Amino acid sequence: MKKIVLLLVAAALSFACNKADIERVERLQQELDELQRQTPSGVPAAADIVVDPQTPFAFTFDKERYGVDAGCSVTVNYTLPEAATVEVTPREGWGVSVNSSGESGQIVITAPDPASPAEFTVTARCADGRSAAATLPLMVRDPYSDATRTTFKTLGYRGFKNHMAPLENFQKLADAGVNIITVETDEGPYMHQLDLAAQVGMKCMPVVWGLAERYDRDPENYKGLDEAINQLKDHPATFAYHIYDEPPTTLIPSLKLRKERIESLDREHPVYINLLAEASYMGMGVPNYYDYVEAYIRDCGVKFVSFDVYPCRPEWDTTYPDCLVPFWWKCNDIVSRLTKQYGIPWWGFAASCWIDKEQNLFAKPTVENLRLQVYTNLAYGAQVIQYFVILQYGGTDFAPIMVDGTWNDEAYNILKSFNTELHRRGWVFDGCNMEKVRHMGQLPYFSESFSNDDLPIEIASLTADQDALVGFIENRGNKYVTVANKSLKNKMTLQAVFNDVVYTIARDGLFVEQPSGPARFVLDEGDMLVIKYR
Repeated sequence: MKKIVLLLVAAALSFACNKADIERVERLQQELDELQRQTPSGVPAAADIVVDPQTPFAFTFDKERYGVDAGCSVTVNYTLPEAATVEVTPREGWGVSVNSSGESGQIVITAPDPASPAEFTVTARCADGRSAAATLPLMVRDPYSDATRTTFKTLGYRGFKNHMAPLENFQKLADAGVNIITVETDEGPYMHQLDLAAQVGMKCMPVVWGLAERYDRDPENYKGLDEAINQLKDHPATFAYHIYDEPPTTLIPSLKLRKERIESLDREHPVYINLLAEASYMGMGVPNYYDYVEAYIRDCGVKFVSFDVYPCRPEWDTTYPDCLVPFWWKCNDIVSRLTKQYGIPWWGFAASCWIDKEQNLFAKPTVENLRLQVYTNLAYGAQVIQYFVILQYGGTDFAPIMVDGTWNDEAYNILKSFNTELHRRGWVFDGCNMEKVRHMGQLPYFSESFSNDDLPIEIASLTADQDALVGFIENRGNKYVTVANKSLKNKMTLQAVFNDVVYTIARDGLFVEQPSGPARFVLDEGDMLVIKYR
């Protein structure tokens, strides 16, 4: 009888799947063979005893991770060792159906629109009560369909004069991707411009600077500001109110008074004050640029920060070997840090005209330097791009529209070409949260160096052959790493190593799947690579 017990124990152990016991099982198997030879006839065999072999019971999916676009479906094929019922834990907004046929089946998951990455728990139960569970991760390649994809906000600074504002001019500007324009309220009737803008889907930022100054001088008796705001606040084209440009800190008390008066009449549309840049520190009224910007956020209570720097210089200007003014990076760093700290957005600028052409201090606009200016602002989290200027002014004869009302085709086409490109992937940046910005290569003042330790687990490394700007962005649960070429003179080669499948978003807005492993990208002057990971 003792031999039979040993026989049964050995039989049970022979089904064990613990690799650490393999040698012991083999020894017992040898003893079992010997006992079977010595066992008298008529003794019950070990095969009569039911032994659970503990067969592994788990899902096998045909992929490790699945990609789906907003509003679309993905089919997940699975197999199991034996027949079972399969259930998927539901998620709000997502559609799930299971088509099971015994040991295999399909799970069809439909993404909402817009969509963020998601994980689903899939559970299988077989007839004897055993169960298995698995996590099914879904990466959202394109988080928006055409129905919900947003357009990035672009503002044409210094808009049309009243005599040059027919409907066709608004339509032409809208065709170039400009969706907000300034409107002067001190130049006669202006409400018709808002009416025309609304017809082509544009918004307006009325410049109420003069009205606000007169209110500031005599708030008890002057009612012109109140009348204008009450007229503008309910118009569908109103976007914000412009009350001052490049003020020192000494104006904070009066600007706060004007701002609060407008806000008491209209709490929906923000009040716009465009701040000085760091290079203008002599007029700031405080020791440094950080204190200047913070004073307007803290003491004036601005709801967003706007400032303008035009960094691109002509090639002959040897003062800046890379054709870029260095304090531009410092301004972006300071403004992005402070607006992130205070939880408010910021608006950036780009030169769409040839500023001060007569003195030749600035570079003529090109698609390349518009890329550099705008993509840098976006990497730092800017939520509106302002084009300076739409209408010719001062010492320039190169702007989209001239003072006589005619269009400059070259300047217009440069603006339209880049802006079309911007809108094709502008939804990545519209409403985004800037998590951090790092610099590869030369480190500007007040900036932080890039390290591969900054990267998410999906990306092992990024290496560029020249200076680059690396941004980390989150938008509705979707994560992006952006890499911008900081040169106006040279293309940049970027070497990447991916630990997992990621997607790059090309300039035309198309998604390109990048498999795990090494990859090489060549970026044009001022261009940006957008990498979407889970």
